[in-house]
Amino acid sequence: MASGLSKPVTLSNAPRSILGEGPIWLPDTGVLYWVDILGDRVHSYRLSSGVAESIKVGPYPSCVMPNDDGNLVVTVKDRVILVNPRDGSVIRTLATVNEGAGNRFNDCKCDPMGRLVAGTMDMGERNPTGSLYVLDSAGLRKILGSVTISNGIAWSGDGSVMYYIDSPTRRVTVFKYNKGEGALDGVIGYFDLSSFPGVPDGMTIDSEGYPWVALYGGGRVLRINPVNGNVVDQVELPAQFTTSCTFGGVDLKTLFITTATDRSRQTSGPDGYVFSLNLNIKGTVVNKCRF
Repeated sequence: MASGLSKPVTLSNAPRSILGEGPIWLPDTGVLYWVDILGDRVHSYRLSSGVAESIKVGPYPSCVMPNDDGNLVVTVKDRVILVNPRDGSVIRTLATVNEGAGNRFNDCKCDPMGRLVAGTMDMGERNPTGSLYVLDSAGLRKILGSVTISNGIAWSGDGSVMYYIDSPTRRVTVFKYNKGEGALDGVIGYFDLSSFPGVPDGMTIDSEGYPWVALYGGGRVLRINPVNGNVVDQVELPAQFTTSCTFGGVDLKTLFITTATDRSRQTSGPDGYVFSLNLNIKGTVVNKCRF
């Protein structure tokens, strides 16, 4: 159990997801967003009122990020789209990838300069046919290939280091990141998580520079020392399929964790809900895209 002020609890009145993913907190509106990839929904939750809303976007909405114009950047199966958060209408398509019917977009994040970094995956979760892309005003370009399940992305405070997860590797790859060009400048090292249950999925980073990684199938989130890769703390949840996490709340000391349901069996347990807990560690605010 992490050094927190509470145990994880389900977020009151928040909708349940089949495959909840990619939570982000927007401090200017006090709203938490996340996606249900298999439910074709982008969900939102206003913390002050406990009011939740959903918009239908799809197919396979895998990531949602704020744009600097107040709209949402959303990855769907083979496209990046700009969405009106009020009614779910697609304002325009920002980019399209052509990797075949067996691939789709998965996780994404905006980098410190406002570019979108987004990865793709083999929907069969077996073959390294996915890639990692950067989208900016010049268009979409590939920065990494031979990816099987592109997942968590986070940057150090100065933007010089990018942490990245290809889930089947069961590790976090640490890249040197050229934020001026939006490019990877080589591998610095790895955080090996193979001794823990489950596979690494989504990720966030706190104000002290420590990545937090959700373990899908492991029912926990790990806090990792960025210097030596040691796991220094962990949050255990009653839901096994933890997918991603983000910091939010008025002081950025609330950790929100998304989960997925066990699709192999019917369950009335907590799988698929969003959890929250209070910590004595402050998080960071997600970067906005600039499209």
